[in-house]
Amino acid sequence: MEEYINVYKELMKALEERLNHYREGVKRLDEAWVGYRNAVNELKREWDSDYPLIESRVNQLKAGIEGLRRQVEEAEVKREIGLMDDESYGKLVNELNTAIEELSKMYDQAKSLLGELENGLMNHWIRSIDVSAISQEAVEKLTKNLEEAKANGQISEETYARLKRDLDLLAKALQAYSLLLKGQ
Repeated sequence: MEEYINVYKELMKALEERLNHYREGVKRLDEAWVGYRNAVNELKREWDSDYPLIESRVNQLKAGIEGLRRQVEEAEVKREIGLMDDESYGKLVNELNTAIEELSKMYDQAKSLLGELENGLMNHWIRSIDVSAISQEAVEKLTKNLEEAKANGQISEETYARLKRDLDLLAKALQAYSLLLKGQ
C-alpha cells in the first residue's frame, strides 16, 4: 500500500510543479498588467495635458493657410482695381499658392498624425480601464458634471468634446462588461 501512495505522491509532486509554473506565469502577467495600466494612464494624463497646445499648433497651420488664401483674394482685388499689374499678380499668386500647397501638406500630415495618435492612445486607454471598479452611476455623475461645466463656461468646446468622447467610451466599455457578466 505504501508503494501505491508513493506513486500518487510522485504524481502530486509533478502536478504541483506544473501548477507552480502557471502560478508564476499568472503572477508575471498580473505584474505586467499593472505596469501596462500605469504606463497607459500616465501617457493619457500627459496627452490630455498637452493636447490643447498640440491642437493649437495644428490650428496655427490651418490659420496660416487661411491667411495665405486671404492674401490671394487681396491680390485679386488689387489687380482688378489697378493697384497691381498682371505680371506682379501672377508672380505673387504663384508664390502664395506654392506656400498654401506646402502648408496644406504639413497640416494634413499633422492632422493625420494627431488622429492616429489619438486613436492609438484611446484604444490602449479603453483596454486598460478596470470597468469592474466603475459604476454606471459614477459615469452618469461625471457626465452631468461635464455638462454643467460646459453650460457654465468653465471649459472650452474642444475640452468638452474630448472629455465627452472619453466618457462615452467609458460608458460603452461598462455596458460591454455588464453584458459579459450577464452571459456568465
